[in-house]
Amino acid sequence: MGTGSTEVRGNQLSGFKEVPVKTDCRSVRLRNGGSVKNIAVIGAGVSGLSAALELSRSGCRVVVFEKSRGLSGRAATRRRGALSIDHGANFFRTTDEEVAHLIHELLPSDDLVEVRGDVWTFNRDGVITEGDPKLNAEPKFSYRRGISTLGKLLQEFSGVEVHRNQRVTRLHRDEQGWKVENEAGDIRGEYDSVIVTIPAPQAAELMRACAFPESLHATFADALAISRYDPQFSFMLGFRASLPLVKRFHALVNSDGEHPVSWLSFEEDKPGHVPDGSSLLVVQMSGWWSSSHLDDQPEKLLPEVFEHTSALLPEVENMPDWWDSQRWLLAAPRNPVDVRALEEGEAIGLYFAGDGMAGRGRIPLAIKSGLACARRMCARSLGGGGVSG
Repeated sequence: MGTGSTEVRGNQLSGFKEVPVKTDCRSVRLRNGGSVKNIAVIGAGVSGLSAALELSRSGCRVVVFEKSRGLSGRAATRRRGALSIDHGANFFRTTDEEVAHLIHELLPSDDLVEVRGDVWTFNRDGVITEGDPKLNAEPKFSYRRGISTLGKLLQEFSGVEVHRNQRVTRLHRDEQGWKVENEAGDIRGEYDSVIVTIPAPQAAELMRACAFPESLHATFADALAISRYDPQFSFMLGFRASLPLVKRFHALVNSDGEHPVSWLSFEEDKPGHVPDGSSLLVVQMSGWWSSSHLDDQPEKLLPEVFEHTSALLPEVENMPDWWDSQRWLLAAPRNPVDVRALEEGEAIGLYFAGDGMAGRGRIPLAIKSGLACARRMCARSLGGGGVSG
């Protein structure tokens, strides 16, 4: 089976591009006596790293704290031998001008790959129909080594310092600024401002533990807690031989939210991800199905997952030659946070960004949230608040 994909090599680069800085905090430093602004970013997902990039390009000194050992958050890639598997976010589009500028012009695009298959839909009864023609006309992208490359490129280009395996459990604020405390009790600071980009439920927990006035503590925690996230089991089904399918789509997405399977896609449709002659299905289960099985072992769930998969793809008759899984406890927000309430924090140098701000789990939305947050911070600096203290 052919991959139906092409590789994008519009920008053959050996390094990074130099482009004009749109929002310049360096002018802020001159107005404030030449001081460099120190910013802490909580979370090294796409939103946090986008904010860090914008701030570093604007002359700020940025430190990122990440609880895990990796970058990119749910824009994650699992590697197994020669395989690269996007088992969280599957791809991203660059129809937004700001996102396109970042992906195609600012960051290296040598390893950017385009996925050439359409996304079709299915309903609760498993009836498959062609997807939205307009949406399917828009290119879809990943990277040759996996979608997590995006986070690595953001970090490399920005040059920001990332402290991995550092779960932030508390923020402190005094007249010197902000301090960050990890679960071991180590405290780092001083920072002029902090950007919190972790998922809203985790951010709410962090706010409840923070050491600043109780009224703000409660305001921010409540504003974050209204955003609900769905969990998701993601199964990777590997086949040593190409599946004997006659298909015209890259992926299937459930249109009514009433099927146990939320998403199914073929990873071999991305150049460099799957060796020729083999197949790999990424099957992501619905939020309600995943919620009902959170405490179950993946190996006990596999037969049911395969049954649902083969019902959608009858040609898939045999169990996979190998499989893997990932349980995402906070896969995607169902609704947004109270953005207006969170904006009260900006007066004291506390900012929020991430997919919870939009209420949808999309890479472009996370990027735009991080960039917008950084630019608000710079704009407030010009007015004498926020970053400038």
